[in-house]
Amino acid sequence: MPNPRLYAGQIITADKWNSLIPQLVQQENDQTVTNSITPINTEIIFTPEPNATYQYWLFLSYSATTASGLRWQWLAAGASFCSFTQSISNPGAGTTVNSPQSVNFRRPANTTGRLAGGSDAASPPTGFHSAYDQGTFTTDGTTSSVTMQFAQAVSNANQTILRGGNQTRMLYRRIA
Repeated sequence: MPNPRLYAGQIITADKWNSLIPQLVQQENDQTVTNSITPINTEIIFTPEPNATYQYWLFLSYSATTASGLRWQWLAAGASFCSFTQSISNPGAGTTVNSPQSVNFRRPANTTGRLAGGSDAASPPTGFHSAYDQGTFTTDGTTSSVTMQFAQAVSNANQTILRGGNQTRMLYRRIA
């Protein structure tokens, strides 16, 4: 169902009303990865309707060292993403969370991992960073879940932490 256009005097149905409301999925717990560039599933998982187009906003909170960084991607067998991302360039150049860093704005391909750098020199990292991923995705005729995955950008003994506790979250809503 497309995002409804409402006219004066029109009766609104529950489906039309609900399509206007953004949905929220959030990472409740911290997840830590060491020595691995193999993506793992996060708590950002949901099942969109088939044959639909959605708009989304992903707000990532993470901690990483300059040696490890963070990589995230979408596991979505039945969806094609059109992403626009913003993050600290990997590898990170700073030695504190407030050090000037290069920023990477990307339009990655559907299957391309998105990279973000860190600032900490020691592990476990204590600096909190943000990365953003927004855009649209279109689902095919199957009912398939969408899962955000993450790993280290570079395999390293230092920890990379995806932050939970309502810090990493995704909003999405159906637009067509």
